[in-house]
Amino acid sequence: MKLKIPLSPNALPGMRAGRPRSLASGFALSLTLGLAVIPTAGQQTEPKRPNRLVTAKLICVTTMEDNLDDWILDDLRAWGKYRVTGDPEGADLVMRAYKPEKEPRYRVGREGIPQPKGERRELPALSVTVVDWVTNERLWEAEILNKKPKSQDAEPSPGPETQIYARGLKPDQLAQKLTRKLRDYVEGLEKQKAVGTKQ
Repeated sequence: MKLKIPLSPNALPGMRAGRPRSLASGFALSLTLGLAVIPTAGQQTEPKRPNRLVTAKLICVTTMEDNLDDWILDDLRAWGKYRVTGDPEGADLVMRAYKPEKEPRYRVGREGIPQPKGERRELPALSVTVVDWVTNERLWEAEILNKKPKSQDAEPSPGPETQIYARGLKPDQLAQKLTRKLRDYVEGLEKQKAVGTKQ
């Protein structure tokens, strides 16, 4: 159904200089336009797309420092959820590591001279992300912190953004922790999907 809207104010009956002659004709016009936008009862909204971490089959792990990528590849193969490749072309997911950089921030010091602003939050030593290769959407991220957890710090729960305390860990141990966090998160998503399909 195409909706034709006249451009001139005198084209509709009951319209003069852009104003309806009566309240009823204005109401009828707004009701007609409003019904054109409302979907019919038979139409359904588009179902929510499942998370790519659940539906993906092929993951690429890019080169990382200290051969961390080799250890992650071994752990991902042992898990068996994804086929593993070193080539991002055509992969469903790409796992990358990068060192976060903070932009310098300044405050005005004595005599109007800019001084570096002190930062309270320590940057992670490394951030590892899993992105959808097609859309480049970040699906999961782990911040690798170069410190030991304090006794009152609980281990961060698995989620789309998590932290790993890595001081004193060897690359193979760090890779195990990293893949364990990813695995816990993906398995949680799979359980949610299974519960959603049963309803």
